[in-house]
Amino acid sequence: MTQHDQAAVGSSVPSRAARERALLAGRLADPALLDQAVEIQLGEDGSADTCLAVPVGGMRVAGKVTVAGAGRALRVLQALHGKPGFPCLRDFSAAGSLDDPHTIKWGLSSDFMDDHGELRTRMWGYHKAAVSAYVTEQKARDPRVPVTPVLESMTSAPADGRVYDVLLGGWDHYLADRRLVESLTAQDRRTLEVAAAINRAHQPAVVKTFASRGIDQYLDLGCGLPVTDARPLDGAPSYAALHDLVAQYRGDTARTVYVDHDTFIFAKVRDHLEDDPRRPKWVCADIRHMEQFLNSGRMQYLLDWSRPIGVLLHDVLPWIDSDETVAETMAVLRERLAPGSALSITHAANFGEDIAMSRFTKLFRRNGLAFKPRDTRAIGELFGNWPLEKPGRLVPTHRWHPKHPHVAHEFWEAGALAGLAFKPQRTNCG
Repeated sequence: MTQHDQAAVGSSVPSRAARERALLAGRLADPALLDQAVEIQLGEDGSADTCLAVPVGGMRVAGKVTVAGAGRALRVLQALHGKPGFPCLRDFSAAGSLDDPHTIKWGLSSDFMDDHGELRTRMWGYHKAAVSAYVTEQKARDPRVPVTPVLESMTSAPADGRVYDVLLGGWDHYLADRRLVESLTAQDRRTLEVAAAINRAHQPAVVKTFASRGIDQYLDLGCGLPVTDARPLDGAPSYAALHDLVAQYRGDTARTVYVDHDTFIFAKVRDHLEDDPRRPKWVCADIRHMEQFLNSGRMQYLLDWSRPIGVLLHDVLPWIDSDETVAETMAVLRERLAPGSALSITHAANFGEDIAMSRFTKLFRRNGLAFKPRDTRAIGELFGNWPLEKPGRLVPTHRWHPKHPHVAHEFWEAGALAGLAFKPQRTNCG
């Protein structure tokens, strides 16, 4: 953002910071940030040698200052340390002479290397176009950055993914999530616990089916907590994480990408998986912004969209209560997936007046959670024109595969319908 030059001489000559201010006024995407800029004295005796540091904010995602010598670099670091708008403040200079130029950067990492070790971009947010390009590159490599708008995660209110963890008997949730479940009658709580367990135990059969068709890219939308201490129901096998199942059927070279909009879950996923030897990836995003999500630099970087991808949407779409949003979201996804891709959906449904999942809608909505079971026709339309795999129709989740560990339960205990379809080679199937 600044270049080292000679200190101003005489009161009639504008200071270096003043010259920078005039220059940046026409280059910043958010000129108002100049009002928050920090002017830093670089001279040891308070001389006019100064520099200007502009914080991040608005469209601006990073900044830098280049000064001569380690002493001046230290003054910049001290002046900006702890101030709002200067996160991740670091001196990125290579070790050398004390008098060598030093570059102090803040915000997100400003440089990217491609897979061949060459510099791909160096942008510091002077223009909107530059910032957009920079953010695209940043999202391609940095899992901390949401690729779509996401709702603020509040610990004082329940969240669907964390309530699901409570129902499975896990430990990754908050008091608000437990209190919601504890407010249920014993019968209703058992109903939801069985439905959650049936849904969770459905995953292995889906992965095996995907893998049998040669799919080696897996995308778990609304993943929830993929690694959990949850207790399986009624002595069923322990739950395996998706990337472990993928490795079992496709080896360690297959790619698994987890996606969720809940920042709490996102943090837990990172904590559990960051050092996993199978190197699964994760993305923070809200699939209601499906087009933005698919176009993001990170999603384009993580998966090869010219080849088949296996997508799992298990107990996700009922938590979006707008039929229009769900229809548009799925249409965009189906259109973007390559022929041979697969789509597995489980979706809450009603099985009769006395056992209707809709009876939980008011409870969840009182607690700030949208919940909308849908009928067979509406769930079937989520697959567009893709033909459903055997048994060729939507069925209760634990009846989709004969070896489901809870297949002996009554059909209505799933609380949901399941289906799986592959995208035909014909390009006119939506």
